[in-house]
Amino acid sequence: MVIKSHPMVATSKPFARWWWFSGKIVDSEIDEQLDWFSNNGFGGVEIAWVYPYEGKKGEEGPKFLDEEFQALMHYTQKGCNDRGLGCDLTFGTLWPFCGTFIPKEFSSKAFDGYSTQTVDRSWEARYAKKSAKVLDHLSEEAFAWYAGHLLSHGFSEAAKASPLSFFCDSWEIEPEGLSYDGLFVDFEKKFGYSLKDNIQQLATNADMMFDYRVCISDRVLSDFYKPFATMCSKAGAMSRVQCHGAPTDILAAYALVDIPESETLLFDPDFALLAASAAAFHDKPLVSSETFTCIYGWVPTPQTPPGLAEELVDDLRCVADAQFAWGVNRVVWHGKPFSTEEDPKRFYASVHLGDDGKLKKDLKSFNGYLETMSGLLCRGETYSRLAVYFPLEDQWMRGRLPEELRKPSSNFHWELQEVHMKEELLKYRPLWFSQAWLQSLEYDKRLFTYKNRSFEAFLVDSEWMLLDSLRALARLRRQGAPIIFKRWPKEPGMNKHEEYQNLVNEMQQQEEIELTSMRPILESEQPLDFWCRKDGEDYYLFIAHPKMRNLRYPLEYGYSEKVKAVRLEARFYAEKGELPLVLEFQENRSLMVRIGWREALGSGGRLQIL
Repeated sequence: MVIKSHPMVATSKPFARWWWFSGKIVDSEIDEQLDWFSNNGFGGVEIAWVYPYEGKKGEEGPKFLDEEFQALMHYTQKGCNDRGLGCDLTFGTLWPFCGTFIPKEFSSKAFDGYSTQTVDRSWEARYAKKSAKVLDHLSEEAFAWYAGHLLSHGFSEAAKASPLSFFCDSWEIEPEGLSYDGLFVDFEKKFGYSLKDNIQQLATNADMMFDYRVCISDRVLSDFYKPFATMCSKAGAMSRVQCHGAPTDILAAYALVDIPESETLLFDPDFALLAASAAAFHDKPLVSSETFTCIYGWVPTPQTPPGLAEELVDDLRCVADAQFAWGVNRVVWHGKPFSTEEDPKRFYASVHLGDDGKLKKDLKSFNGYLETMSGLLCRGETYSRLAVYFPLEDQWMRGRLPEELRKPSSNFHWELQEVHMKEELLKYRPLWFSQAWLQSLEYDKRLFTYKNRSFEAFLVDSEWMLLDSLRALARLRRQGAPIIFKRWPKEPGMNKHEEYQNLVNEMQQQEEIELTSMRPILESEQPLDFWCRKDGEDYYLFIAHPKMRNLRYPLEYGYSEKVKAVRLEARFYAEKGELPLVLEFQENRSLMVRIGWREALGSGGRLQIL
């Protein structure tokens, strides 16, 4: 569902996460900050209800979802409407979805009963005597109860009052022993052997762990992300969701929601390709990103992270440009604490937004830049020539990441943060393709088609692959489809099928296909991160400065000083021909290029730099 009047659709201005600390809040403080957002070039806010600031645990202030809480929420929404700002609502307090009000039977499950995970930093932490229970995210019944509770306590009224999104943050549920009622029955029915009788082998048997992850993945999609998106639609809201961290096929998960959202720089910029690929293949115009998260490093509260309130706008530009080149077209600043002139506050895990920070003098102009680039990156549709099978099975066959690859946002291979597109593929502007979509993939003797998207070639570089996926690819290969296997996969899971090797043997005897026979989109002297949109006969290329490639957490303070002017020769290939380009990157600047194809041919290849 795309609501054209939704502020994130109607404007390309950045939003900001707005941290509401549990405690007393008055209307005048809300108005002061809404004026600040409006005056500094923001398009809207996303309210996040979190713990009391600096240990304040008094009774003063509303309780979560009570009448005072709802009145403040609706007052803020009206204030946003009056100022032309959007007002998205986090669908709960903190994350994962939690609350002391959740019935025990609807709380998270483990192999041996109820999960021991609780949340002690929610809005309720100020007054509740117990920690909040984590909702059972693997039970559609539990989610339906939770959603009904929030909708009947102000959220339904908010969705009717003005266009908005209900926001769901990243999945942060303890993965060890994650279970649901009926898991053991579902597992034995699906795989023909008992998981319950083999629990002790699970940690050491990769094939058994794979089967378990298949079951959990299916349940995450069917009982959480699909119901969440459906609930939002019925309520008249859009769904904006960070699917990362979930033990599932997150390409398939992102495809279920209205606005798939990534995160940068706690996640590498190219991680956004997952959300952007799902958006491209499922005709979703927006790809948002929680941006500037912990760019110089993260430390647990109450410590102060490096560079807080001293952030350099040119460093932030490096981060924004890096993610634009991987398909992001909406920025959600992370973020602004609920803070007034009389009571200034800071949030420990965020770039600091406020007049007491170093960004003050550059903020409005920088937001103008983010707005312009985001708008241009929405024109037309994503243009790509190559789909690449996402090697999800490879990650499900692995366990913990080695120590040197772990960071605050990831500890396991299945969290997918160490999967990167191969450098030699970048010139084709490749998109990731989910195994869940293969059954609907067709080939018409010239192009692959999936839904309304076409592309020229399909590449597989996976060690492991499900039998159903191999069957689908074998079907397409028989039709002459250019499917390139960089290596031949093996069958994961405890159950092996003779058919699997027969299919591999069949395809090995077919004519070998080379990727080099296909034209790229943008070829240059060195690899470039870029995103391409096609709008009629116009092409829009956002090309990140070469020094903005491969940015990694944490960013070195002052990194932008290394981003010097560069001149590169390149060649752009469209359906009807090709053009030579000279790419002049100024210091700490990327390029947005419009190629009007007819104009370019008629003027000797002259381009418009936007």
